[in-house]
Amino acid sequence: MIKKFYDKWPILYGVLYGQGLFVFFVLLEYFLVSTGISECGVVTDSFIRIMFGISALILMKKNYQDRFREQFTVKIPKSTWLFSIPFFVFLGLQFLYLPIAESLTIAYISAFVLSCAQQLATGFFEETASKGLVMSGMLLKWKRTVRGRICIVFISGMLFGTLHILNVLFNGDIVACLWQSLYSSAFGVFLASIYLHSNNIVLCMMFHAIWDIFVRIPGNFCENIQEGIILDFIYLAQDIIILGVFPFVAILICLKYKPLSKANCYIQSTNSSW
Repeated sequence: MIKKFYDKWPILYGVLYGQGLFVFFVLLEYFLVSTGISECGVVTDSFIRIMFGISALILMKKNYQDRFREQFTVKIPKSTWLFSIPFFVFLGLQFLYLPIAESLTIAYISAFVLSCAQQLATGFFEETASKGLVMSGMLLKWKRTVRGRICIVFISGMLFGTLHILNVLFNGDIVACLWQSLYSSAFGVFLASIYLHSNNIVLCMMFHAIWDIFVRIPGNFCENIQEGIILDFIYLAQDIIILGVFPFVAILICLKYKPLSKANCYIQSTNSSW
């Protein structure tokens, strides 16, 4: 039944199952917290994310079949790392918080380590759902044209970002959730283009997890960050990278990307099945 649904409406299948897993995950955690059954600590939250990630993998396997293994083992092109430079620049900006902090602390090191494990689970689940599922049908139907590729990365990225509005359920400020949605959409667009270019979902999982870990460095190791020109520079540089450079790189990838010919696709798929 699932395979027939995918074969007939692959784009609808990917969006419904991918986004549906996200919504179900958020509602489950909301239920656990609101009913007092669980406070959804780091361990519980990580376990739930892993279980949802495995569910997404199972659905993804039904889509890709013989090509499933490719998404985890394909060699990453060197040019992918070139397109990833803005990502690493953003990570480096997080260390600029350290010299402008009034003091540094390791009081929260244990919580930070647990958070790192949680973010690995987050990268696993969210990228499997948003790339492996949501993008699967779009890649099948739209990848061979520039317009189609732009639609793929922007639609999937925006679908990923808008889900962050659901954080309002956890007493989040609606304005803050909208801003988070905007930034998450831009980051999602960038990661979607990296997946399009590399065809390696593990790379996206690691990028996602590393991003979430690095942005927590200032809050876990810095006390009383001082306002001033350096902090203003960090904020401005981050906004330029996320809202400007990431979408630009995504479009550039869509323009430069050269899909395999049908013959090469067949050969690659045949080789990967051995």
